[in-house]
Amino acid sequence: MTIPAFSDRSDADRYLVQRLAARDGVDPATLAALPARELDRLLPGIRSTFQRRESVADALLSHSGIDPTSPEYQAAAAQASDLLTRVDQLDSGHAA
Repeated sequence: MTIPAFSDRSDADRYLVQRLAARDGVDPATLAALPARELDRLLPGIRSTFQRRESVADALLSHSGIDPTSPEYQAAAAQASDLLTRVDQLDSGHAA
């Protein structure tokens, strides 16, 4: 999604706008100007979940006993990242 107002926003802000737009059926461009504080108020807890999603995936992989330097770990990490991206797209109303 290319929205000019997004150019100076953080990844977390863009994610929150997309989630809010999907939830409320609103054009993301109309929400892009909302301040971060307002996005957090409208979607409580989502920013922290977004910011730690990769660390959660890494912790799950490590917990399974896979060596983080092994090819198996790298493949699993890539697969987990792809899965998280697909979930985000589906949750935002986009096909994966």
